[in-house]
Amino acid sequence: MILLLVVLAIIIAVYGTLWVAQRPMHQAQKTAYSLAVSKGKLKTTTAFSQYNGTQSYYVVTGTNKKSTPVYAIINTNKHHQTTVVKKSAGITRTKALQKVWSKRNPSKVIKATLGKYNGKVVWEITYLNKKKALCYEVLQYSNGSQLKSIINI
Repeated sequence: MILLLVVLAIIIAVYGTLWVAQRPMHQAQKTAYSLAVSKGKLKTTTAFSQYNGTQSYYVVTGTNKKSTPVYAIINTNKHHQTTVVKKSAGITRTKALQKVWSKRNPSKVIKATLGKYNGKVVWEITYLNKKKALCYEVLQYSNGSQLKSIINI
């Protein structure tokens, strides 16, 4: 009986810790979805990510009032400036990853996320190279051109 109570206490403690750790991300997602609907005029929201460059952005995938697939890129500052771009207006995540793979041949891609860099919508690809050093590639969303590259951090 004591063993069962100890195991139960451990399970509750682990679950509680995970819940507390995930709470800020869940709150950010909830806020981002709300802002995407109100400021970005999205009709549906289907995915959320976060971009942290020189400024932080919430990125929400969804559709607009015309059911066109779009991304809403929301600055996390207090004014929540929102940029909405059609998915068809730029390269896909897959195409951005292919560009990085063909040029850099990373050992592991850590993250590929949409964001804004110097006022332009970008894909930021974070990866480890063959030496296991952290690297970044920033590609312009509209045409896939490289805007920034940081190698061997």
